[in-house]
Parts: sequence; C-alpha cells; structure tokens
Amino acid sequence: MIPSKRPRVGSVLLKALTYAILFFLFFPIAVTIFVSFNSSGFLLPPEGFTLEWYEKAWGMAEFRRGILVSFLLGAASALVANALAFPVALALVRYNFRGKAALNLFVMSPLLVPTTIVGLALYIFLVRIGLGGRFITLHIGHVMTVIPFAVRILTASLSIFDRSLEEAARNAGAGMLRTFVYITMPILRTGIVASMMICFIISWNDFAISIFLASSNWTPLPIQIYSHIQFQYDAVSAAVVSSVIFLSLVTIIVIDKVAGLRTVMSQKPGR
Repeated sequence: MIPSKRPRVGSVLLKALTYAILFFLFFPIAVTIFVSFNSSGFLLPPEGFTLEWYEKAWGMAEFRRGILVSFLLGAASALVANALAFPVALALVRYNFRGKAALNLFVMSPLLVPTTIVGLALYIFLVRIGLGGRFITLHIGHVMTVIPFAVRILTASLSIFDRSLEEAARNAGAGMLRTFVYITMPILRTGIVASMMICFIISWNDFAISIFLASSNWTPLPIQIYSHIQFQYDAVSAAVVSSVIFLSLVTIIVIDKVAGLRTVMSQKPGR
C-alpha cells in the first residue's frame, strides 16, 4: 500500500507547487490591473470603477515620450537582431563546422550573464568610446538582449523546414538567390514575424539594461514608470503598467494566431 501512495502524494505536492508559483507570478499582475481601474487607487476597500488613471497617464508628456522611445527602440532592435540572427541560425541548423558549439554558446551568452553585469559593462565601454547618452547606446544594449531569442525562434523554424522544396526549385532551374527569395523566405515568414514580435515585446518591457543606458533625451517607458513611482504615490503608474500588460497579451494572441505558440517556443510544427 505504501508504494502506491507515494506517487499520489508526489503528484499532489507537484500540483500545489505549480499553483503556488502561478499565484506568485500572476497575483501582482491582477492587483496592478485592479488598482488601475479603482477610483480610490491603492486604497481599500474599492470605491468604484474609473478610467481616470488612464486619462491622466496618457495625458502626461513623459509617458507619451516614453512610449515613442520604447516603440522606436523595440522596432529597431527587432529588425537588427533578426537580421543578425538569421545567418547565425542558418549556419547552426544546416552546417557542421569547427566551433559550432562555441558559436551557439557565444550567441546565447547574454542569457547566461547577469543583466546588471552586462548593462554596467556596456555603459562603461560605450561611454569610453563616446557613445554615451545616445539612441545607439540603448539600441546596442537591446539588440544584445533580444538576439538569443531571435536565434532560438529562427533555429526552430529552420529545423522544421522541408529542404526538398529548395532542391525541387533548384532542379527546376532556379538559382540560389531566386530559390531563397521565392521559396525559403515565404515559408519561413511566420517564424520571422513571430521572432520580430517576441523581440519587440522583450525590448519594450526591458528595464535592467535600460536603467544603465538610458539618458534624459532617450528614456524608455519602463524607466519613466520607475521615475514616476519614486516620487508619486498614485494609480497612474498602475494604469501605464496595465496598458503594457494588455499590449503584451495582444501580441501573444497575434503570435499564436499567426504562427502558433508551439512553433515559436519549440521545434515542433504549428497548426
């Protein structure tokens, strides 16, 4: 009887741990969204539903400026990161060469080193070469942050790619470039779009790198939010954060509809 009970107890403990982790992750998000619609802000009990905090948030110039900077930064980082990641992913999937494992480790190294160390090292280096306080400063940091994700997603897309389609096109007389443009790229389009969107949203939400590299002229939205809550105790910041959460949810839904989350996060074919 004892051996038969052990798996059951283990299963219960595992489920309890899973639910505890989910609660720990999602409860602060739920509280933030609740506060953003609460007319009394952080005060309890709630007094009613309101959109006042959203109106105040988007009426503040610093938040509008932060949205613009974060949008430009996210779009530019996604474009450059994927342009650099595609040939790397192509080499990792299709070719065997000396140093392949080292290349993969190098590309993924930003995920292995603590972000604070990366941010501080980048700040010192870029300032010493005269690039401090510029948009390019933030751009370099964000590209380094998102490029491992771009390589991972594009590698997954290339791994499930049927290369016989390229061979058929080549046998029909198409050149290498024509095959790449008309066969390879259209098939990989969903993976590329998904990679772009994931990179954009990671850049949009980044705080750890931006806190080191942001300047007064180029301040992303997360840093603007941090600066606001240091001196203001109201629900305006909760409204801004909730807006970012809603944007992230919409992006995830779009990725799932376009490419399928299973395709993006693994090497299995999507729907």
